[in-house]
Amino acid sequence: MTLLEKLLTNKGTISNTLGKKLAKEILDGNIELLTETIPLVCYSIKNKKDKNVRAGAANIVEIVANEKPTIIVKYLEKLLPALEVEEPQTRWVILRTMGSCASLKPEIVKKAIPFAKKYIREKIDGQLCLVAAADMFLGDYGKISKETAKEVYPILLESTDNVIKNEHDWILEAFIKIAPNLSKKERDTMIEFADEQIDKPRKATSERIKKLKKLCSI
Repeated sequence: MTLLEKLLTNKGTISNTLGKKLAKEILDGNIELLTETIPLVCYSIKNKKDKNVRAGAANIVEIVANEKPTIIVKYLEKLLPALEVEEPQTRWVILRTMGSCASLKPEIVKKAIPFAKKYIREKIDGQLCLVAAADMFLGDYGKISKETAKEVYPILLESTDNVIKNEHDWILEAFIKIAPNLSKKERDTMIEFADEQIDKPRKATSERIKKLKKLCSI
């Protein structure tokens, strides 16, 4: 059975299990499988019925990028069109992939910024995975240098104007990533946002607030 055939019936729990299995094969040295996977991320790109193929292939790529981004970077240009597909899952997984590779190929990864900005401007409740991926991607790109932090800071600040349910944690995480590269004034603005989240019940939120405040006091 070809990879395409496997992904055509790729759903739910089967999808997660299959993705992990195939990603492990690639990480163990099966680069031929990776070259077969990459084109499927944009397979039949305008056909809604083939979303399982695209999302499944993207999931494999994202797992590999998280573990070993060096073997994904040369394919980043080929993955960019996936940020325009209809299904959110493929888009958020490819954004995470871009974030994992950001420090290795910032000149290519930068091309994903307009998409992250678009997702943030169009966000509505129920889109947490996509919006969180956009926030985190901007953090991954922004932590590279002072210059990249300056690029993404206004977009993340815009994201704080319309925070959907539970998104605050991912904005805080992105702020933590870029804080060392920003000015005191910009850090103070991030702290103001953090203070607005103090009454949130999740322990992870309070831990992120403490970490951000510590970074901003250095």
